[in-house]
Amino acid sequence: MKRLLLILIVIFISCKDSDKIVVKKEKVVDDFHDVEWIERKEFKPFFTSDKIDHYYLKISDNSLLNVLKGDTIVKDQRKLSMILSGYYPDSISRPNFEYDLLRYNFVKTELSNEKKKEVEKIFTQKDSIQMTFSGCIPMYRDIFVFKTNDSITGIAKVCFGCGVAHFYGTKVDTEGFGIRSELKKLEKIIR
Repeated sequence: MKRLLLILIVIFISCKDSDKIVVKKEKVVDDFHDVEWIERKEFKPFFTSDKIDHYYLKISDNSLLNVLKGDTIVKDQRKLSMILSGYYPDSISRPNFEYDLLRYNFVKTELSNEKKKEVEKIFTQKDSIQMTFSGCIPMYRDIFVFKTNDSITGIAKVCFGCGVAHFYGTKVDTEGFGIRSELKKLEKIIR
């Protein structure tokens, strides 16, 4: 009886993250086999959207550090500091977030459908966990705003220097995001 209970506990724990991956069985017909069933893993996207806007702030490291230290005179400097290195916005429903980005000279680019599809593939659950850790303070110069019917459905702030990202509006596990090869691919898409 104790063994049965132990086996059930192990099975329950191992199935804990089963909602992370959807496995679909597909019927495939080829020249050598009549019918073959294969399994394909489908990972959930972080956000659903019909449009992605990318915001980028071209700012030198010295200027950025001055903003964070408070050495420059910038109107509402605390908010800019929180955008660049903190947890602003605190939700996707923060009013005027995009206006704030434009006010602080972030350059807005609406991604084409082709680039949107490539970016969505990167902002998807991963089968493995990112094993590198940041040794710097993230400076979020790149911000992705995901929209459906012009309403914000998600925000991703990315620091390419550290490989750190912060996400708002997703209930999907983002743990595996930040693999260096995918960050390079993402940077290549938007630059």
